[in-house]
Amino acid sequence: MTNENNSYRGFKSKSAFMSFIRSGLRRMWGRQYLPKREFIAQNRRRVALGRNGALIWGGVCEHCQGEYKATEMEVDHIKSNHKLTEIEDISSYCDSLFCPLDNMRYLCKPCHKIITYADRHNLTFKEARAEKQAIAFSKLPPKKQNAMLEVWGEMDDNITNAKKRRAAARTHYLKQI
Repeated sequence: MTNENNSYRGFKSKSAFMSFIRSGLRRMWGRQYLPKREFIAQNRRRVALGRNGALIWGGVCEHCQGEYKATEMEVDHIKSNHKLTEIEDISSYCDSLFCPLDNMRYLCKPCHKIITYADRHNLTFKEARAEKQAIAFSKLPPKKQNAMLEVWGEMDDNITNAKKRRAAARTHYLKQI
């Protein structure tokens, strides 16, 4: 058990407490917020992505315009201000999270992840997508990374460590987009 000087409202740290509050609010938004459910109902449509082309519920990603199953779609905040690191942030966090319908958009999960990454790191969509691909690349075994860089024509004698391989992969992915 932690002593009183090392705890924050019964949590290990202030950060752990704020994470608990943030996840609880997001869970409520995800499951119970009626405007979000209304938004999904207004934007979903039947798509031919079921077995043998059967029509199932899904939608069209507002970013890439691709058709996806409903389970592959997410609601995104167009204007996001999701900073909740202090108790004083709760009101503005809730105002941003529990937003009106005109601040929501329907995105496929891959686009949503890239847009969120771009927002958090102040990148363009193209830069964020290349960075996420480079992150995935960096999780491959080094021999496989080197082989891929060789095939791409990005390998040279200066690429001697993981950081340099990732940078070379990022450069490659930026060229592809």
